[in-house]
Amino acid sequence: MKNFILLFLFYLCLGVTQNISAIAGEEEAKTQQPPQITNEKLREYKNFIEENNIKEKEIPDLKNEISSHEKDPNYKENVQRALKEKTNSINGYRVRPNCGQKNDIKILLNYSVIYDTEPSKEYIYSVAGKLYQIAYIYPEYKAVYSNLGKLTQIIFPLDEKYFCIFSGKGALYGIVDTEGNLYNRSGTMQE
Repeated sequence: MKNFILLFLFYLCLGVTQNISAIAGEEEAKTQQPPQITNEKLREYKNFIEENNIKEKEIPDLKNEISSHEKDPNYKENVQRALKEKTNSINGYRVRPNCGQKNDIKILLNYSVIYDTEPSKEYIYSVAGKLYQIAYIYPEYKAVYSNLGKLTQIIFPLDEKYFCIFSGKGALYGIVDTEGNLYNRSGTMQE
């Protein structure tokens, strides 16, 4: 009987320890900090923007693209695909949800349509199906233009989860994660 009680206590302690380590792992994942942007890295990005004239970069036929994609004819279906996070290609294009998070609630802000024939362009629509932005995806960065043809953001990937975002004029906005949380350059989350 004494061995049974000791064995029971051992398994009880083992279970509690595993639960504590699982909880600690979840907390660590929640408090994971984004990479910090050093002054050197910030200068690198700004020099890249200047040297490549990204702020003044003209996109041929941008106005024609805007007018030909002004309204998503399949927006009701595409919003449903975005809500269900069905990102596989159907009918020659993929839909990607662009969500924000508030109090652990995921909110669909807008959605992107990426055609199989043009994977370097992303058409970003409001949930009402109106063209919101067009993004041109380059190997080093993504340039985002408004529906009026004005450069609004320059985005550099830091890793698969974090992105460094600059305004269209080259000023640093901060770091954004895939959940839509904004951090300043030292890694502190902004409200």
